[in-house]
Amino acid sequence: MSPKPRHVILVGNQQVPLPEGVTALDWALERVNYQNPRIRSYLGCIRLIEGVLESNYALLHCSPERLLDIWGKVRQVANLIRTQLAPLLEASSPIPRLEEARQSAGMALTLLGSHVLRGLERFPEEVPPGQLMEVRKLLCVSIGQIHSFLHDTFGEVMAADPRSLHDADYFLSRRFPRDIEEAEWLHATLVRLRDYLASLDAGRQEHVAGVAGLVRRDEIVPSIAVWEPTAGFLDVLLSGLTPKLKEVLALRGVRFYEMEILDRHAFEIPHRCHLLLNLHAAALEAVEGIKAGVGATPAEKEQGVRDLIWCHASFGRRIAAQLSEIDTVMLDLVAFVPLWIEAVEKRRALLLRKSAEEGAQREVW
Repeated sequence: MSPKPRHVILVGNQQVPLPEGVTALDWALERVNYQNPRIRSYLGCIRLIEGVLESNYALLHCSPERLLDIWGKVRQVANLIRTQLAPLLEASSPIPRLEEARQSAGMALTLLGSHVLRGLERFPEEVPPGQLMEVRKLLCVSIGQIHSFLHDTFGEVMAADPRSLHDADYFLSRRFPRDIEEAEWLHATLVRLRDYLASLDAGRQEHVAGVAGLVRRDEIVPSIAVWEPTAGFLDVLLSGLTPKLKEVLALRGVRFYEMEILDRHAFEIPHRCHLLLNLHAAALEAVEGIKAGVGATPAEKEQGVRDLIWCHASFGRRIAAQLSEIDTVMLDLVAFVPLWIEAVEKRRALLLRKSAEEGAQREVW
């Protein structure tokens, strides 16, 4: 009898087979309800404990203020292990290797609780001055043991995760937690940028594309009354959109080719806005200068009219062209950001966010 086909899951662009007898639904429930929350809990604890990794000499001789800061964070980690991580390690897994890792982590947690966490819990949150030396000595032992427990058991749990099978080194590396933080922050920032661009779309159509068509058709320099809303919108691009683009450029999770595209937009939009504002100011000045210089004779007045028509047409064409360029750059940006978000969502480091969103959708449905 031929063996039953095994279910597969998609990890990035790779199809990863699940263990025999485990369905995709089994893994989906395990992933959303337990495995991803475990990983998040581990990463949160590791981030906290690594913030207080000090040599024993530093722990014994640091200032009381620094000592109490370390003490508070270690107690926070201990509390997270007790209240958040421990319950997640109690739930059995349908994945055999993951179940072994869970049981191993559970036994390690039992030892940690009896030998380390219990010792920390003997002291009050506000340590009396007379017990500071005892706390210093306790931290010398406890921090290293907590750190070792978290890293060792996290490595076991991640190594047994089906998603790690095709790229275990990445998921076990120190780079993985950092990539998660960077990718999630970049994703959230891009979503906000997409929404902000959507809020500008009506203004773009009315004050940029609409005015460009009007100026191109009439070949006239917009009056101050017509230009004022457009100038206000350009100021929004300068003071609102441009800083947001530069904020995204400064994020560590931006890839090189993404940076190239966004950097071009971050340069062109303010550059063209400044150019256009100065161009319109110069056009109005030229128009007023021609009007002021018109002579009193009919011939001079006729020449003045011809000069005004030429001035309006010449400046109008340039103003319309710059407005159209700004409109094109903004449309390109509006089209690019959703594609960028989609590309970021395919990164391995966003696997926790995607699964959390799936879980939220499942609850709604």
